[in-house]
Amino acid sequence: MARDIQRPDAAGVTAADPAPPGGPEDWPPEEEEVLPRARPGAYWTGLVVLAGGLAVTVAVLATRVTSIVQTILLAIPLALIGVGLERVGRGTGRGSLRTVGTLLLVVAVVGPLVLSLSSPDPPVGVSSSQPVPSGAAKAELRASLGGGQLRIQSGAPGLYAADLRGPGQPGTQVTTASDLAVLDLRSPAQRGVLARNRGNDWRIQLNTSLAWQVDVSAGAVTADLDLRRLDLRGVTVQSGVSRLAVRLGDPAAEVPVDLQLSTGLVDLYLPRSATIEVRVEGLSIDNLRDQGFTRDADAWRAEGKGTGRYLVRVRTSGARVRVHRE
Repeated sequence: MARDIQRPDAAGVTAADPAPPGGPEDWPPEEEEVLPRARPGAYWTGLVVLAGGLAVTVAVLATRVTSIVQTILLAIPLALIGVGLERVGRGTGRGSLRTVGTLLLVVAVVGPLVLSLSSPDPPVGVSSSQPVPSGAAKAELRASLGGGQLRIQSGAPGLYAADLRGPGQPGTQVTTASDLAVLDLRSPAQRGVLARNRGNDWRIQLNTSLAWQVDVSAGAVTADLDLRRLDLRGVTVQSGVSRLAVRLGDPAAEVPVDLQLSTGLVDLYLPRSATIEVRVEGLSIDNLRDQGFTRDADAWRAEGKGTGRYLVRVRTSGARVRVHRE
């Protein structure tokens, strides 16, 4: 007799593998996960080396960094390292690592605050001047100071007149070679933030009858260089975090102006009648186009009527550069 019962289609049905004979004890053993071998000695050795390196870093900053501004800038990455160590210690359950991170964070935050509230040593003031050496037609100023304030202008009856205030006795020296007089002004060596250095406050006047080369080397400084009445042959400034104002008159020749600072503000006061070429290297915000400069390759140029011209070069890792044409 024919049957109308249809068997279900077996397509798409996966048959289960038959169980191995016997009970679970006859099944093949599972592979055990091999865990890394704990080495507490290596952890503590690494922690001691890390703590020692951080202690040396903090000691170097305290004895070598010479301004509160630099201390704050360097304390920020130390604070971030401290926060990172504390978080890693919390995530791994290592209380010792959390302790190191917390201590580093406290030093990075409290250290600059305590130093800023403490009183530095009293300043030392020196007034210095010297007549123009016989036969001198050219002069060079070499001013080297740490942090503080600097103002250079014309109006000295002799070679120069200076009022130098700072943390110690500055060095002053004038040497001559043929028709060149070299004026060397140097601040005393600074002994680190723990010594609570007081910033320098220098006022320098230069004679207008000589052709001047002005070279300034400084740390974190606020400088106002009013050189409009001087017969300039060149200007060089090297500084850290700074605010620079450079005021220039009509050039009698081609005058290079080289300004190098890590970061800060630069204000250039230039005569509208002078031919000027400005090159800026590094990240910057400027108003050169608004002041009538045109871009040519990697330089900004403005044409003037005089025979001389300024070749301005600004090198920085990040600064605001503003030109004022008077």
